[in-house]
Amino acid sequence: MSLPGSRPTTMRPLMRSGPVLTVEERQVMREVAIVHVTTASQIARLLFPDRSAEDAARAARQLLLRLERFGLTRKLTNPTRERRGGRPGYLHVLTEAGLRLTGVERAPGQRQRRSWRPSYHFVDHRLAITELYVRLREYAQANGSEMKEYQAEPDSWRHYTGFAGERLVLKPDALTRLLVPGLKLRLSWFIEVDRDTESPRRIAEKCTAYRRYELSEVEFRRFGVFPGVMFIVPDEARARVIRRVIAKRPAEDRGLFAVTTDNQAMEALHRPLPVAADQRP
Repeated sequence: MSLPGSRPTTMRPLMRSGPVLTVEERQVMREVAIVHVTTASQIARLLFPDRSAEDAARAARQLLLRLERFGLTRKLTNPTRERRGGRPGYLHVLTEAGLRLTGVERAPGQRQRRSWRPSYHFVDHRLAITELYVRLREYAQANGSEMKEYQAEPDSWRHYTGFAGERLVLKPDALTRLLVPGLKLRLSWFIEVDRDTESPRRIAEKCTAYRRYELSEVEFRRFGVFPGVMFIVPDEARARVIRRVIAKRPAEDRGLFAVTTDNQAMEALHRPLPVAADQRP
């Protein structure tokens, strides 16, 4: 079973001596398996969209606490949140037992799961990827669209062989496939969640990597479509920087890429580029 908008996750049978999870607890496990790093407030918005913010947050914290006591999730101090008066901020990730239960093969910090202490910039970026997933789910509920798939890195990465036989890895921040009402189209996107931390040269290298992967035809042979590449940036000033990088690309490359600001991302992701549209729902 998988939630709308998720990649398939497998809830492997628990040992007889293990905990019996409720439906809501299993939902939490599936959501964390998709995004890998999340906050209680993001879980609250995913599971309890019709409750008040206070009630939803309380219910989410209780579920996460129970899963932590079962040894299936672990909380880490959130370095992106200032620790002033009141409740401190925490991140929630799956433990080794949680990874096994959900069938997740790769996750950030997996090799050092017990001692993992992610940096500020890592967490800021990862929570932005999770927030995109939450917003897409909320947008779908409000507008009648459907998120058929969402993969957060490393699930969104693509391993393939280059023209010279070298082993290459394309590393999108996320991949999503959306069904848009009235268009009869499935929109597929590789997503770069840009935090204004990379130079124009690095952006150009990313564009080259996407074009190289497109020319390999691996994605098209497997899925019948090559996703468009959407850069989601903090503001219009950053958008201009990335658009200038794209404008310097060869003419045949430019149509692969699109740029949008964070506050316009939902509308942009539901508006097709020719290369991002797949006629088969």
